[in-house]
Amino acid sequence: MTIYELLHGGANAALILTCTIAGSYALLVLIVLIKPDGTRGKAAKDLLALHPLTKKNQDDQGGHDNDTNRR
Repeated sequence: MTIYELLHGGANAALILTCTIAGSYALLVLIVLIKPDGTRGKAAKDLLALHPLTKKNQDDQGGHDNDTNRR
């Protein structure tokens, strides 16, 4: 299956993408738990900070994204 077919596959593509993102997050968390002070653990912490599933504070984003509905 090509990437073009995958992207136009609808629900299957969404499921594959979700599983890939969740799996990479779980793997990074596992690495940090096993070796938190090692080089791999430090690198995994850095990658977790950039991961899409990592919770961000509104202060990091400026807090302006969610203020459009509040007046």
